[in-house]
Amino acid sequence: MRKRNDVGLTLTEMVIVLALLGVTITAVFTTVQVLSLSARSTTTNSTAANDLSFTMELLSKQIMGSRLLYASDQRIVLLASMDDGSYQVQSIYTTPSVDPSAAVGQLVWERWSSDASGTAPAGSTHTLWAMSENNTNLYTSPETPLFEFYKAASDSSLMATTPPDKSSSPDASVAAFVGTLPGGYSVTAIGRVRLRVSSRFTEGVRDNSRDIVLRIR
Repeated sequence: MRKRNDVGLTLTEMVIVLALLGVTITAVFTTVQVLSLSARSTTTNSTAANDLSFTMELLSKQIMGSRLLYASDQRIVLLASMDDGSYQVQSIYTTPSVDPSAAVGQLVWERWSSDASGTAPAGSTHTLWAMSENNTNLYTSPETPLFEFYKAASDSSLMATTPPDKSSSPDASVAAFVGTLPGGYSVTAIGRVRLRVSSRFTEGVRDNSRDIVLRIR
């Protein structure tokens, strides 16, 4: 009689081992895929959350300490006094994606060196910073305005989107920097700005808002 360990595995046992090995490999592969998707989702959410919180904090401070030159639903233009005594015209706005199939755009902060009035360039500084690649202000239905405006810090009602609060005529006040823009709100009447940033997360769209009282008018 032959001993079992003289001949190794039988054919039946080999088939069972291979089947179990296949199941194990499939389970490991599935686990890796799930972990990978989870990691990508976490990274996307982390990036979007950082965009949202960082953007709100940085832009709030800048808007609060600058003078409004132009104001509309998706763009404002500011005149900022810098620490070295120079001036900058700054434009904060949203742009659609270059990919028509993408449901996200950019939140952009653009800056130019200017004279003290904010009507003409002075120097060579020009920077364009895409602060967020996950912006969805232009992709909600209806669009989420990046900016909303109040006449006073204590007002509870937004400024109207029709004259006299908002003009329907083209605005060339900052044409030296951004060209002629669509009609905007009366900047001399604005006392408070609501900043609303909408971002894409894996589970959907989130937006955050903050009211900013203007120190310079």
